[in-house]
Amino acid sequence: MGEGSPSLEPSTSATNLKGLDSLQLHDTQINNGVRPTMHHDNHMGNHEDKVDKLDKEDNTSSARPVSSSISPSISPSISSSISSSIRPSTNSPTNSIAPKIDIEKLVEIAKTINSNDNKYTIRDVNALLGGGQETIETALLRRYVSGLQSPLSSLPYTGGGVDYDSISGRNCDNCVGYVSVPVGIAGPVKYSFIDLTDGGVKEDKDLISHIPIATTEGGLIASVSRGCKALRDSCTVTTCVTKDAMTRCPALEFKTVKDAVAFKVYVEGDGIGVVKESFEDTTKYGKLERVECKVVGRMVYFRVEAKTGEAMGMNMVSKGTENVLRVLKQDWEFNVITLSGNGCSDKKPSATNFVKGRGKSVTAEAIIKREVVERTLKSNPENMKRTNIYKNQVGSAVAGNLGGMNAHAANVVAGVFIATGQDPAHTVEGSMCTTVMDVTPEGDLYVSVTLPSICVGTIGGGTELPPQKASIKSMGCEGTGGSKRLAGLIG
Repeated sequence: MGEGSPSLEPSTSATNLKGLDSLQLHDTQINNGVRPTMHHDNHMGNHEDKVDKLDKEDNTSSARPVSSSISPSISPSISSSISSSIRPSTNSPTNSIAPKIDIEKLVEIAKTINSNDNKYTIRDVNALLGGGQETIETALLRRYVSGLQSPLSSLPYTGGGVDYDSISGRNCDNCVGYVSVPVGIAGPVKYSFIDLTDGGVKEDKDLISHIPIATTEGGLIASVSRGCKALRDSCTVTTCVTKDAMTRCPALEFKTVKDAVAFKVYVEGDGIGVVKESFEDTTKYGKLERVECKVVGRMVYFRVEAKTGEAMGMNMVSKGTENVLRVLKQDWEFNVITLSGNGCSDKKPSATNFVKGRGKSVTAEAIIKREVVERTLKSNPENMKRTNIYKNQVGSAVAGNLGGMNAHAANVVAGVFIATGQDPAHTVEGSMCTTVMDVTPEGDLYVSVTLPSICVGTIGGGTELPPQKASIKSMGCEGTGGSKRLAGLIG
C-alpha cells in the first residue's frame, strides 16, 4: 500500500478486468474455503435492482471454480497493491479476524469497478457484501471503489484489536480502517467517591486510580500528572455524583395554547403514573425520574429525565419517550414535530444543561497544601485564587462563555472520553465546568470543580471495544456503579 498506489476508477475498457488471478487469493486464505451466504440488507438502501443486474450479467463468473484459469486482469501496479494489501506480508501485524469474502464476489467487484455502465460505489459494496461478515477485506475494498486508496494508503486496517464484524452496524459504517490515537496515563490520584443518586449517601473511601487520556496534544498529560501529584502530596480528593439522569425532549404541537397548558398540567401531575409506566415498559434498566414541560405558544417541549443504569442511555431514553408519546396520543391530540426538540439539550452548550444537568452531575474538591502549590505548581494560593477570578470567572464572562468558567476542562474530558469509548461529541456539554479557588484559614489552596453534564456509560457503544474496555477496567469502573465512578474520576 505505497503512497503512490492508484485508486480503482472506471476505465475506458469494460473488459480491462476479467479475473483475479493476479490477486493470488486462495481458498486457504478465504476462511479455509468456507464462504458466507450473501444477501442484501434492507438498511443498506435500495440496491436490489443494480445487484440483480450484476448477478445476471456475470452469472458465468459467479459459477466459475476458484481454481480455474482467468485471463490476466489488473495492471501490475494495481494488482501488486491490492495483493499486498488484502494479503498482508509475513512481517505485517497478525490479524485474528479470518477473511470471509466470497472470491466470486470479488470477481464481480473487480469487473464492475472498470465497467462504464456500472460505476461501483461504497453502497454497492455494502449491498453485495454487507450480508456477510465484515472483515479487513471489506474495509480495503471500500478504499478502492471510492477512489481513496492512495490518500488512505497509510491508514491502518490490520491489527489494533479491530474486529470488523463486531463494529459493523454498531460503531462504524462504511469502515475503511482505523486511526490510532496515543493513550497516556496521568496520576495516580487518591480519592473518595460519594453517590447521592440512590436515595441516600453512599461513600467509598481510600480509592486510587490512574487516568487514561487519549490525545495528540504534547504536554497535556504531563500537565495533568503534575496536578495529580500536587493532589496526591496534599490530600484525598472528594468527588460526588449529585444527579444521574439522561434526557430527551420531544417537540409537540397542539391546536391551541389552552390544549398545550392542559397537557402540561396533566403529565406533570395526575398523569405522571401513566408516563412512568409507559416509559419503563420499554426497558429493564431505565427508571423515569421526572418530566417537565415548557410551553411556547401551542408548542410543548416535553423534557423527560431517566436513570439508565450503566449505559450512557440516550437510545434507552429515546425509546422510552417514544412509547410514552404513543400512549398519550390515545387521549391527547398533538403532532410530534421531532422526538428530539433540542430541549434535551444534546451535544450543544445550553443553560438548561448547565443549571439542571444531563447525564451525571459531578462536583469534586481538594485542599492543596501551600508548600505543594509553591514546590509543584510554582505559584502560591493567593495568586492561584486571583488568577481563577480574573481568568476563569471574569474573563469567561467578558467572552460570554456558556458554562466555561474553567481553564481547559475540555482537554481532560475529551481525552478520557476517547480512551474509554464514550461519544466524544458529548465533550460539548461535558466540559461545562465551574472552577472555584479560595485560600483556607490555614493558608492552603481550596479547589473545587463542578461539571453538571457528564454523559458517560461503561456498557454499550464504544465501551465494548477491547482497548476502550481495558481503559475502563484500569480505572476500576467496570460493573455496577461503574458509570458513576467514571464520571466522578473525570471530575
